Amino acid sequence: MSHLEDFARSRAEEILEQILSSRAARMLVTESQHTYSDQPILQTGADFARERAKSRQEGRPAARTARGQRAERRHQVDYAAASRPAQPTPFDEVIPSWLSFSLETSRYSQRSVEPADSELPPTLRELRRLEGEGLRSGELFCRQARLAAMFEDSLPFEGFHPYRYLPTYKSLGNLELRGYFTWRTAWRRGTAADAPATYATILAFELINGVGAAPGAEALARLHQLEQRCADEDARGRGPSVTMDIRRWERDYAICVGLDVRQTVPEADRSFGSGVETLRAMEHAELLAKGLIESQSGEKASAPTDDEVMVAMGNVSTIDVSRSPFVRAHQESFAAVAAAVARRMAVHCNRRRKAGWVDGLVGYRTSWPFTPLAGVPLERGWEGPDRTVRVCPGQTVSYRFGRWTERLAYSTTERSRDLARLLRAIDRQMRIDWGFGHPLKDQRLPRYLDKMVVEESRAQHEREKEAERRRFRVDLSKLGGIRSAAAVTREALLVDEEREDHAPGDAVAEPASAPLPPAGTAAQPPAAEPAPEQSASAPLPDNGLTTQEQDILGALLAHKSVPVAMGTSVDMLVDSINEKLFDLMGDTVLEFGEDGPAIVEDYEQDLRGYLQS
Repeated sequence: MSHLEDFARSRAEEILEQILSSRAARMLVTESQHTYSDQPILQTGADFARERAKSRQEGRPAARTARGQRAERRHQVDYAAASRPAQPTPFDEVIPSWLSFSLETSRYSQRSVEPADSELPPTLRELRRLEGEGLRSGELFCRQARLAAMFEDSLPFEGFHPYRYLPTYKSLGNLELRGYFTWRTAWRRGTAADAPATYATILAFELINGVGAAPGAEALARLHQLEQRCADEDARGRGPSVTMDIRRWERDYAICVGLDVRQTVPEADRSFGSGVETLRAMEHAELLAKGLIESQSGEKASAPTDDEVMVAMGNVSTIDVSRSPFVRAHQESFAAVAAAVARRMAVHCNRRRKAGWVDGLVGYRTSWPFTPLAGVPLERGWEGPDRTVRVCPGQTVSYRFGRWTERLAYSTTERSRDLARLLRAIDRQMRIDWGFGHPLKDQRLPRYLDKMVVEESRAQHEREKEAERRRFRVDLSKLGGIRSAAAVTREALLVDEEREDHAPGDAVAEPASAPLPPAGTAAQPPAAEPAPEQSASAPLPDNGLTTQEQDILGALLAHKSVPVAMGTSVDMLVDSINEKLFDLMGDTVLEFGEDGPAIVEDYEQDLRGYLQS
């Protein structure tokens, strides 16, 4: 390594000699040798001219001598390097760190250590030969890519990977070229440990031109895989980054080939464009409703809902309203207030400003010429039938009369901070009006905007309070208690004669449409009234009580222990009895106490009438 250290040291000496031999350096040294008192107070132009001529005469011989010395040392180093076999060494061992950016001292820029074209594999020699045929850049790359489509190498490139913008095979040195094909071989096998920017760009060019994957969905999938790998490299801090370029080419490739473009657009871009479209639709519908703009013939303005407007405001702003505890608890109320303020702002800006409200947030609608796959070496351009492709909400690309045009519903994709401040002010004011905990700090807004927020928040709160006062609620859980109370009241209203002459079951089973007795006559019992024994036993077959269930009821009425056969569940029997007697009694008859099942005290007398023997 001594010859390389000598070369680096000689190079440093050359740089110092150039600095000292320059005119500025000599003037600096000359001025530092004298004090300001030794210089004349005023110098004429002739004095300056004589000094410049003298400096040129003194500097030419020194510069000529320095150039000769540098040329001699360079020849010595080149001769010594050519006489020894080249051995790959790490970049940091070749030159000191303070000269690492000198292009002339870098090992990778010295043709003396690069293998000659004759030492390359036959495929790469043919690839280099094509570079001398004077082909167009895109045609040359495509022919080289097809030539080396299946070529594999096993010589990795060691050391620092220099970055090149939009590289091709021609821009790579021989060592880098072999290193690329070695890396591509590992990439196709799934064993590549990294994704250098230069190599990833060339691989993307190959995939776009149909090399390494079938044109269409397969090539798009490989591009997406490469883009994800480059994003991972960015996350690890390995630069430079080409993720945005590959993502743009991925989208353009889907447009040109006619594939589904939505899968190539990030979710953040789709949500932003959808939010802008929703806000523009809201603004247009509101201005039409107020009569501030004229409707075109056959135009139907469909206004978005309050919830859609709230979501759109969150997508266009820098704040995520769904993370607010108040919004999660009162989403419908917040959406109503936010949409009301947005509509008032649309009207306000139309009357008092030159630009509309949405135009002030995201800019005007724009359109410009579109060049698909810009920077990619192509054999021919992408042409085809006239078509219009909706890339994502708010963005379309059309091909008409041989020209590509891109149209956007906005002129900036930067999310609005002003809209975020407005949403936060609405959240703060609604927390105050609703008495919600965790108040937010006050941020100053324009007076007219703050007035809108306060008025809409209080109006919504008053509407909800009025609706709460008018609301009628039915608590179904209290129906059982109501039935029990009604049974007690009915029992209290019966006189003793009615209890003796009429069984409770007959009163319940009597049709409501029975004719009333004539005025002035006493009510008479039915002519064919059955005996008490028959009335007590008649309802049992209709209700379907089994013998065991009848025995349980008889034991409970006699205040005895419940007879239950082995393997029978008392709970299930009690539930069956309650279900069968519910239509007859209108309520639950049996309940569980501390000692087991028991008859509800209010219905005990009625059951005795049904089951008396």
